[in-house]
Amino acid sequence: MRHILEFSRNHGLALSSLFWICAVLAAFAAGLWSGMPFSQTWIFALVGISPALISILLWPYGHREWAQAIIILIWIAFAIFACFATGFFPMALVFLCAPLSAALFEREKVVEALLLSALFAAVVFFAEKFGYAPTPIANALQIGWANLAAGGAVLAFLVGAMYFASSHENDVVIDDDTAAKLDFANIYPGMALKFAKDGMLVFATDRAVHAFGLQDKDYNHITLADLGYMENERQFFNARANNAVMSDVEDINANVYYDVELVSQDDGTTYAFASDCSDLVNKLQKLEEAQVSAAKNAADKTLFFAGVSHELRTPLNAIIGFSDMMRSRLFGPLPGKYADYANLIHDSGQHMLDLIGDVLDMSKVEAGKYELNYDRFDMGDVIRSSLKMVRPSADAAELTLAVDIEVNTDLLISADRRAVRQILLNLLSNAIKFTPKGGRILVSAKIVNDVMNLSVEDNGTGMSAQDLENIGTAYVQADNAMHIDARGSGLGLSLVKNLVALHGGRTVLNSQPDQGTTVDIYLPIDKIETF
Repeated sequence: MRHILEFSRNHGLALSSLFWICAVLAAFAAGLWSGMPFSQTWIFALVGISPALISILLWPYGHREWAQAIIILIWIAFAIFACFATGFFPMALVFLCAPLSAALFEREKVVEALLLSALFAAVVFFAEKFGYAPTPIANALQIGWANLAAGGAVLAFLVGAMYFASSHENDVVIDDDTAAKLDFANIYPGMALKFAKDGMLVFATDRAVHAFGLQDKDYNHITLADLGYMENERQFFNARANNAVMSDVEDINANVYYDVELVSQDDGTTYAFASDCSDLVNKLQKLEEAQVSAAKNAADKTLFFAGVSHELRTPLNAIIGFSDMMRSRLFGPLPGKYADYANLIHDSGQHMLDLIGDVLDMSKVEAGKYELNYDRFDMGDVIRSSLKMVRPSADAAELTLAVDIEVNTDLLISADRRAVRQILLNLLSNAIKFTPKGGRILVSAKIVNDVMNLSVEDNGTGMSAQDLENIGTAYVQADNAMHIDARGSGLGLSLVKNLVALHGGRTVLNSQPDQGTTVDIYLPIDKIETF
């Protein structure tokens, strides 16, 4: 009776064998219909269905090793007989039935059956090739019918076996009564436990008993929480029927972690299936330690970079100061070329000073030490003063600067004036760098729903979608910067994004190649209080 109860697990073997029998009988009926003598075909039809009949007789014992071995060998023996009786081709296809039968038992047996089938098929092939095979006993009419029947039967068996081997219907579905009959606690190979409605342990498999140290404990007084540390035991036993819940359980007696899946049943009981995940937990801990170490190294590099940059400022200020004195002819006139050299020294020094300023500001932001000094001011004033600062550069590049601000409108905002000016100057500097001669740069500002929208739009070279993904990352420049004279550190937009984020705002970039770029900055007009 116990084996009959396991029909849900191995019924694929019986049904696939029935497919084989039906295919052979259909070929037999077709042969009779076409006028083949009954006396010449019935014996072949009977032999043809014999391996499938034996498989059906043995299917209740399909979980036993001896039954599986007999079924596989029966199919191989039948294939050998069929090849010797009618010829190797195409009857050799029958050798496929052995590994197909094995697939209905266990996936591991498929390889064994396949090797056996290949070995015997090779023996039969070479026996026929070198004249060691017996003379076929079938005549031409019988051989033709046998080939037709074998082809259809193998195809039917193949379809059935592949379907049932991959079907989830082969999984065992066990209720309480059946579990008792099958002695679930002994046959399940993994770690499994069953808990009653009140959360008390009912039974556990041998592996679970040893894993959780239950050998000398009374099941009636053990709950899931007793097996290890759990954040919330009750949630698992309040789960609805068939609702799987995953959790991690730590063995309180050893550094071992288990991944536990709990499934509640309609009757209120709960099944727990555990697997050792200690290796995974240890790897995650090592990754976290590596991440902390990497973050510390990055912070150390940032502080070092900031220190070096600060030290560079002092000599640069001296270089710029002396070049200013030379440009102003404070100590007398200079020859023409020397005056040009003084201008180059001043411009290069100022450029380096700006880059170092960006590096210092970025270092402060990354270290979390950039402090915002809030005051209330008119955004229009910041826009106008910033445009004055960049106008010489725009004029030199033959660009038009335009402003779009409503007349007699106050654009009051509470923010760090210096940071907002730096945001705007960086955006304007980028627009000037990447806009060709004759281009236009438009700056606009408006307040919508207590949010300041500052926009800088140009009709320059623009950026591709790939550039937009990377832009704003520290020390990264768009590809178009490589093809024009655009010196920079790659910190401009990264610094803009960080300064905007410090204010609780956001940055939106829209750009298309050869059509220009629009950067929209959204800042709250009032300071956001943090707690």
